[in-house]
Amino acid sequence: MTGSPLAMPIRVMHRWRQRMSGIELSILFAGAALCLFLVKKAAWVPASVLLPERPAVPVWQEFLFTLLHAFLALVMVVAVSLALAGLSCQFPRFRRLLVPALSVARSIPGLGLVGLLALALPPVAVIVSVAAFNMIWRVLTAILDAEETLPPELNEVATGLHMTGWQHFWRLQMPVAIPLVTFRASQAMPGLWFRLLCVEGLATLLMRHDVGGLGAQALIGLETHHASWFLAAGSLAVLLILIVDQCLTRPMMGWAQRYRLDGPQPQKNRGRSWVLQFWRESAILNGCSVGLHRLIGGIGNWRVGRVRRHVPALSSVSVPVPDWLVPLASLVLLGLAVAKSHLTDRLPYDLLESLLTLSHVCGALVLCGLLWLPLALFFFDASERVFRFARLFVLAGALFPAVLLYPLFRKLEIIPAAVLLFVGAHWLTGGTVLDAMQAIPGPFRQVARGLRLKGVLLWKRLILPAVAPDLCGGLLLAAVPIWDAVMIAEAFVPSDTGLGATLLADMLQGQIAAQVVVLMLLTLLSMLLDRLVLQPLAVHAAQKYAIQ
Repeated sequence: MTGSPLAMPIRVMHRWRQRMSGIELSILFAGAALCLFLVKKAAWVPASVLLPERPAVPVWQEFLFTLLHAFLALVMVVAVSLALAGLSCQFPRFRRLLVPALSVARSIPGLGLVGLLALALPPVAVIVSVAAFNMIWRVLTAILDAEETLPPELNEVATGLHMTGWQHFWRLQMPVAIPLVTFRASQAMPGLWFRLLCVEGLATLLMRHDVGGLGAQALIGLETHHASWFLAAGSLAVLLILIVDQCLTRPMMGWAQRYRLDGPQPQKNRGRSWVLQFWRESAILNGCSVGLHRLIGGIGNWRVGRVRRHVPALSSVSVPVPDWLVPLASLVLLGLAVAKSHLTDRLPYDLLESLLTLSHVCGALVLCGLLWLPLALFFFDASERVFRFARLFVLAGALFPAVLLYPLFRKLEIIPAAVLLFVGAHWLTGGTVLDAMQAIPGPFRQVARGLRLKGVLLWKRLILPAVAPDLCGGLLLAAVPIWDAVMIAEAFVPSDTGLGATLLADMLQGQIAAQVVVLMLLTLLSMLLDRLVLQPLAVHAAQKYAIQ
């Protein structure tokens, strides 16, 4: 197949798509109904929100607060994903429930949970939970994907050694999963920074005081018309992102190469990290890493749980009822919960707003395709130096938190919400397109040059088929941060329309039940767009145009 790392996840995703049924909609509808039955009467607050006149602490302390929030979010990602993956490996029945639940959880916009979590958690816990929310499910999905690619020979060896479920998970599944986990985590880091800065500002709005963090200071500076505070917070946020990228993300990407089943990539294709190189050349640091490796390996040898036996492929549970009955029953339950919450009158308005939000998201994805398809033709004949520069530019653009650019577009009343969503998401599509161009085999390039293919013919016969799988996969990846950013993007548009703007207004007014309904609609739109359009398109392109 193509040399892109998207090829293996799409293959696994295709197998999962065939097993999915209405249980996902049932989980979504039943979960929303349960929340509506449990929440108390909506707590109304004044529509005007008073912000503090100045940040509570100096900007360097806000820098440390954001660094602490990011560290706690990453710790939470590792802890929750490992715990759920370990339970799914130990208990096959839990895995049967986890897979459809993951499908729903991946579609929930993390920023939409701020108003609900703020009811029960302190500000720090809200910030960390929302920042880590979507990244947890991407990492957990990567771990489960790795079990699908585990060689049968290793499973036979594990059965012969009478490994327990814990040993199988820690000694076999996790080492195989490390390359894919680090790749997915690196893709999810821009989304984590976006959510982190936004939730710091949203928590400041809800709590009516500075909760700490660069996002809070940027919002205070923006709303109090102190441009210097906003610029200082934005500059330090970019500096923090670069530090974490150089000191954590890139070293992890380089370190993960040793666990590839097909061996490390060629040196020219590896991501270079000066931190990783310094670590390996330092005797003290290298000794610490060896000791840590032995400790982790020793933990994996604990004989915890029962001996794992060969588990056949999980099949869907057959129940003596039609497939449509359970989703229909959960939908009726949701209707009763909406009627109990006295939200029936505003439900048609929310449905109309959902169509507008869907148009914003689809418009942003269309803009991503229209931008990168012509650029693919340009990069086909570009030199290696130009290609490397473009790759670095795309990586830098993906790391930059697009929310810092939204105030600039706020002055232009003609800018629609789709453009704001496109600004922060098209970098993921661009990165996959560049990877696809680099992965075109050399003989194909020589034949195209020998036949003197140029212009539309070159684009139609070689570039489009070569780019199609990764372009569709890139659109699928870009849709994840788009749904996260829809609330902020629509709030910055002067027309103030869409489900995202409605959710933000309900959040600031304390309408708890209304937040549940709007968040459910956003999740439903995300699931339908993913299942009915983006995922089938990506799978079809991978199957039809993959280079064998």
